[in-house]
Amino acid sequence: MASNYMKNFALIILTLIYFSFNHGLLLMTTVASTPLYDPEENIPLNCGSPDDQPANDDRKWIADREKESRYSLIESDGQSKSDRFVPISQGSVEMVPYMTARVSRSQFTYSFQVTPGLLYCQSRTLHSAQELQRISPRGILEPAGVHERVLRQCGWQAEKLNITFLPFPSSSYENPVNSSYVFVNGIQIVSMPLSLYYTQAGDQGPPFIGMGSNFGDYSSKALQTVNRLNVGGSAISPMEDTGMYREWTEDTPYRMGKGFAPSDTSKRLKYTIIKDYTAPDNVYRTAITMGNNATDNNLRNLTWRLPVDSEFDYLVRLHFCEFLDLYTKPQDRMFRIYLDYQTADNSFSVIKWSGENGVPIYKDYVVKILDEDYVFVDLHTRASDSSYEDVILNGIELFKLSSYDGNLAGPNPPLSGSPESVQTPNPTTNKSKNKALLLIALGSGVAGFLVLLSMVCCVVLLRLRKEKRRPSSYKRKSSKSTRGSSRRLPEQLCQRFSFSEIKSATNNFEQALEIGRGGFGN
Repeated sequence: MASNYMKNFALIILTLIYFSFNHGLLLMTTVASTPLYDPEENIPLNCGSPDDQPANDDRKWIADREKESRYSLIESDGQSKSDRFVPISQGSVEMVPYMTARVSRSQFTYSFQVTPGLLYCQSRTLHSAQELQRISPRGILEPAGVHERVLRQCGWQAEKLNITFLPFPSSSYENPVNSSYVFVNGIQIVSMPLSLYYTQAGDQGPPFIGMGSNFGDYSSKALQTVNRLNVGGSAISPMEDTGMYREWTEDTPYRMGKGFAPSDTSKRLKYTIIKDYTAPDNVYRTAITMGNNATDNNLRNLTWRLPVDSEFDYLVRLHFCEFLDLYTKPQDRMFRIYLDYQTADNSFSVIKWSGENGVPIYKDYVVKILDEDYVFVDLHTRASDSSYEDVILNGIELFKLSSYDGNLAGPNPPLSGSPESVQTPNPTTNKSKNKALLLIALGSGVAGFLVLLSMVCCVVLLRLRKEKRRPSSYKRKSSKSTRGSSRRLPEQLCQRFSFSEIKSATNNFEQALEIGRGGFGN
């Protein structure tokens, strides 16, 4: 009896342990899947759709109705009305929200009733046939790129959000009727924490690179997301974000040169400096470093090249976290940060700012782009005072700041058919031009031949004079012709480099380091 009693007791204990273990797993799974931030406003509008529909990620997109409590559709007076568009063939494209659209040859506006605060706005399109013209009163937005799902995102602080779509003017000057049209597949509006991307009013703001001062309070400006990169990690979908439906892409297309990608997906992070909804955990559990070859590291940078529009200020947010147990002290890994080839921080240490290992942080900077097409982010080692000559970066967010008049629009390409892009040829003018060009070509050819002949003569005379003055110790005895030996410099005057030295100095013959090309290669 005692034996049976002990068996039954042991069975009950094991059952309780099993139930507790599984219940705990269920509880942990539930907690982990709960978004870290619950937005007060969350409006996913499936433009052109007559019904509510779920997307591939199970998120419900609401139908496009002319009368809706949260938004209204405003058409232009005296113009043709917009229409819904639902294609017959849907192919392999993600259906929601990209298989329906609101289409029009005239201006139309979506007006959303929103709670005052900071809003994150996305206009989603599959093609580049529209111009997101105005987000009143904050800024004007430029046309979408092909297959650019997240069109534009901006800060917003008002009770009403108007998004107006306006077709481009007619590209034909012979046909005054507007032949272009505008369409949008989906609009997503999500409220965000006020302190996530904006500092408090009156704050000095982030460092203004190259200006020797801080940028100041930019709470009155709109932000347009240019890039959001999970450096060293895989892409993170909007549903995997912290509750704000942001999309994080891989950094590989923007990174120049090689790098190592350490990761620790089970690392327990401690959000003691920043909020836990700042970025997904996997942004801070993956990174790009240079590796452990100190000699090689000191000869190069880790560089990211991000395309931008000129004549704007840009907010650059760099995410950092030392998640490898090797790095616990400030001096373990110190490095330099350069933005647009200017020093942003000459002696940066993640541990210095985070206080300990496993604590995520970010650093904000503002850089002015005048006439360039890219923002460059460069990291370089500090060999003098760092225990490990290496660098690290976990994530990059790049935002365009609106101009003083609320503008966010970049330059538009010239319209086909406009006077600027098309010139009508004149037959009479072309004949005279061709004769002039022929005379110029003949004259240039004769002059060029005479110059070349003079240079050859000079080179021959100089070589003959040098041969007469050359010491006997420099003359090379060889079975080769005199012409072959005279083309080589004396070995005593030449620095010889091994193949391994050349390979290290050129970062394994990295294309980005080429300075030119000749007849024998790069």
